[in-house]
Amino acid sequence: MNTNTESLQSKYKTDLLMWGGVLAVSAVIIGIFMIFTTTSPIDLIKKILSAILIMLLPGYVIVKLYLDDWKLTENPAVDKFILSFGLSMVTVQSLAFLVNYFTIHAADVDQELRIKLENWVPVIIVALVIGIAVGLKFFWPKLTDIWNRLSAWFQAKLGDIGPTLLLILTVFLTLALLFGLIQLILMIVIPTDIRTT
Repeated sequence: MNTNTESLQSKYKTDLLMWGGVLAVSAVIIGIFMIFTTTSPIDLIKKILSAILIMLLPGYVIVKLYLDDWKLTENPAVDKFILSFGLSMVTVQSLAFLVNYFTIHAADVDQELRIKLENWVPVIIVALVIGIAVGLKFFWPKLTDIWNRLSAWFQAKLGDIGPTLLLILTVFLTLALLFGLIQLILMIVIPTDIRTT
């Protein structure tokens, strides 16, 4: 019982160290910008918080759910930071780029609305990535069963290449579903009269 409590406390200590480091670096950045620029502190804090939301939070949720015991270095707080940053960049930024390129720039809207939409797309993607990560964690046994049955069926029909084709098909269908969901949200956000002009 005592070793479980110590393990739990060390995990919380690691999380506190990581977020404390992020907070300290954020405070230093805010201080430097307040000294050398005329931007208001509220705007700086909003920008720093949005950067943390987009560049750390989705990856942190994925790390806590799936990779909590993974080690890259001797410092677990640095490991969580590196993994959180990397996973956030892979998930949020790549999807945001695709959505911005194919949806927002393809729409014939004025520049001011395009900038507003480009600012909201990463926030929508962050919410979707976190929701999908949590959903997969709790529905994993059911999804594993479905995946195993589909994989066996694909292998029976297509041979050894079947499971690989299933994986490729699943990746493309997942990306298409995410893209369609984001486009649907953007269609709700953009009024019809603005989209058609």
